[in-house]
Amino acid sequence: MWASLGAAAVIAALGWTPNGIAAKALEPNLDPLLGTYRFVGGEKEVREVERAIDDAVDEMNIFIRGIARRRLKEPNLPTDELRITLEDGSITIARSGQPAVSAPATGKRVIWRNPRNGNELRVAHRIAPDGSLEQNLVGDRGVSTNVFSLAEDGRLLMKTTVEADKLPSPLQFTTTYARK
Repeated sequence: MWASLGAAAVIAALGWTPNGIAAKALEPNLDPLLGTYRFVGGEKEVREVERAIDDAVDEMNIFIRGIARRRLKEPNLPTDELRITLEDGSITIARSGQPAVSAPATGKRVIWRNPRNGNELRVAHRIAPDGSLEQNLVGDRGVSTNVFSLAEDGRLLMKTTVEADKLPSPLQFTTTYARK
């Protein structure tokens, strides 16, 4: 039967791509991370994020510290809800009060425009070998990386690192979410 079909038909019937990789294998196993989560880190984690921001800007010129602190605080404070979805090969990370960010699950970098301020970022989402989800956002002034992983107790950990040309040292913190 297979002999009567053309090679392209056999490849398509089996779900194989031209480079020999099964189409299903291109979609990472995100199942453990997919879902909706609520922030459970409480005031303690909020204070830790604020302290990390203060430490990161502390070495800056006194006249720009306040501006830097405000710019870092709004997008980095924990949100009430976080949602990770996979649809049509694209991973979307949505945080309440923030624009949803989508990029291919393959790790391919795409241009994403923030609907709030028009800023353009180069965004990539990928599943790391350890099963964590890495979100990398690159702008003209810096790089932000979020790594989402599950703790042993099932909580979602979001480890954030922000590096910017104006920051004397990277901003790093972790926030904790529980599945809704």
